Amino acid sequence: MSHEILRHLPSVGQLLEDPRITPLLTDAARAWVTRLVQREVESERERLLGGLAGTTVERNELRERLTHRVVERHQELLGQAMRRVINATGIVVHTNLGRSLYPERAVAWMGDVARWNCDLEMDLVAGRRGHRGRKVEEKVALLAGGDDALIVNNNAAALWLAVRTCADGGRVLLSRGEVVAIGGSFRLHEIVAEAGCELVEVGTTNRTTLDDYARALTPGAVVLKVHRSNFEMTGFTETVDLADLAALCRERDHTLIYDAGSGLLERVERFGLPPERTLADDLAAGVDLVTCSGDKLFGGGQAGFAIGRTDLVGAMRAHPMRRTFRVDKTTLAAVDGVLSHYLAGDHLEAVPTLKHLDRSLADLETLATELGAGLAVDLPPEWSWTIMDGESQVGGGAGAALIVPSKLLHWRGPADELERCHKLLRSGDPAVVARISQEGLALDPRAVADGEFDLLAAAVRTAWLALETGRREEA
Repeated sequence: MSHEILRHLPSVGQLLEDPRITPLLTDAARAWVTRLVQREVESERERLLGGLAGTTVERNELRERLTHRVVERHQELLGQAMRRVINATGIVVHTNLGRSLYPERAVAWMGDVARWNCDLEMDLVAGRRGHRGRKVEEKVALLAGGDDALIVNNNAAALWLAVRTCADGGRVLLSRGEVVAIGGSFRLHEIVAEAGCELVEVGTTNRTTLDDYARALTPGAVVLKVHRSNFEMTGFTETVDLADLAALCRERDHTLIYDAGSGLLERVERFGLPPERTLADDLAAGVDLVTCSGDKLFGGGQAGFAIGRTDLVGAMRAHPMRRTFRVDKTTLAAVDGVLSHYLAGDHLEAVPTLKHLDRSLADLETLATELGAGLAVDLPPEWSWTIMDGESQVGGGAGAALIVPSKLLHWRGPADELERCHKLLRSGDPAVVARISQEGLALDPRAVADGEFDLLAAAVRTAWLALETGRREEA
């Protein structure tokens, strides 16, 4: 039956002659709009053959459907690919929403280097070619307490380049309990293999001792230690203190690389979080090279940092693959903008990631209450609201235990309406990502930027209006 329906499928040529599509076929756009029509026709053909479009679709209905879809996709493609989202999940560093927000200075400096020429690779004093990013890398090294630093495009690149450079195809010792997988495809044993090195697992899954490392050390071996960023291990466990491992490596003349995960320059205890090592702590412990991310607790800029000994960082900088991992001028400007606040000491007020983590329970309750009270007049029938205790997460793989108490604006109501509202919020402009559970629909104000609360309230009202419209149509 589905093959019969194909007789009603309009051809690409017929759609291109439709008066709603013809105006889209300008000289500059004709080729790609034609390809778009071809793709939509082929997609519809597959739907029909798969029985997904029903068995009684008429020719006019198919034509209307395809024409509408082509026009709609054309408008989408002309617009911005990424939509603005208000993060009401309470996850401060939300990987799916772009991780850390940049401070205004970082945004401004990115705009400057994007809009105008800059001395990216020129020494203006000497009048000759300079070194990309060296001024920014100097700031990283100073703040972290390292001799030198290198900036690449992410922590995976920093770690790969560090292992490849330091181990040079030899053995890499790693605790069996730290052979981790992070994200979709970041698996430590595969990273080591791709660096051309032999992975030697040390100790057991739950217990690794200093003697385990000492027995496994062979001439030329590099020791790698990895922060367990996205999971915890409890019970009968044992790990080796970083300073003790650094002392062993120094005594036996082996290089120690530490993947710190998140580029932490500020102590997180002030936010009510469990203690975490800073980059300065890692380097002070005697680690030769520390690698980390720039878009987690550092506070902005997708980048990877390798910080430590001058000779090792220099060797990474000189490696032929370093060019593959280099960052562009806007990323360097973003990192520079964040670093400037750490250097000035105003990072807690200026860097959004830290500012949001630093919000007190009293402040969060005030924000949630003001938002709830302002929306109460428009509350849908059978809905109620309250302020509830909740938990926010640091997120971004910064640490599994990094959870802080929060205050939630919480709605109860008919389950189907709550679910529909949740979907309507995600489809709005700006979109809102909230929390939903069997207990109800909730907004966590912790990660909502200061200037977004009016937008958030308007988005909720728009979703409620759509609910009301749907309710009337159903009646």
